[in-house]
Amino acid sequence: MSYLIMEDLYTASRAWSSSTSFSGAHEKNGMGVEADGDLADSWKDADFRGVYRAIICGSVGQVPVQKKLRNGHTVTVFTVGTGGMFDQRRAGAENLPMPAQWHRIAVHNEQLGTYAVQKLVKNAAVYVEGDIETRAYNDNINNQVKIVPEICVRFDGKLI
Repeated sequence: MSYLIMEDLYTASRAWSSSTSFSGAHEKNGMGVEADGDLADSWKDADFRGVYRAIICGSVGQVPVQKKLRNGHTVTVFTVGTGGMFDQRRAGAENLPMPAQWHRIAVHNEQLGTYAVQKLVKNAAVYVEGDIETRAYNDNINNQVKIVPEICVRFDGKLI
């Protein structure tokens, strides 16, 4: 496969998934780097977007609670704890468990939300896959804007 065909495939795929302008795509390789014939060298200067997905395996902390929003949709909210593990092969003071990390899960899919409410109990093992998002809200007590990271499970997410 020649370099020109590979460049056209790359340009078509970037045009499908991005809003980047591709004027003069044969002079440049679509990433702002001059095409010098070696495709591998041009990839190292690319600025890629991040992947904001999370896969969490842990145990349920707070029991899932469904909330009804003003627009009629339901959101199921619960927490998952990861960590708190320790090495059973060692003995002594260095064998203390690591502190648990708590993750807030928001299920925006109604079917997965009802499954979570019916099946998940405290300390149950759970697998969650979803998008990492930050939500901002006004704290009425301190009159501050709080930013909370959470894992949002939508129609493309998984909850097992």
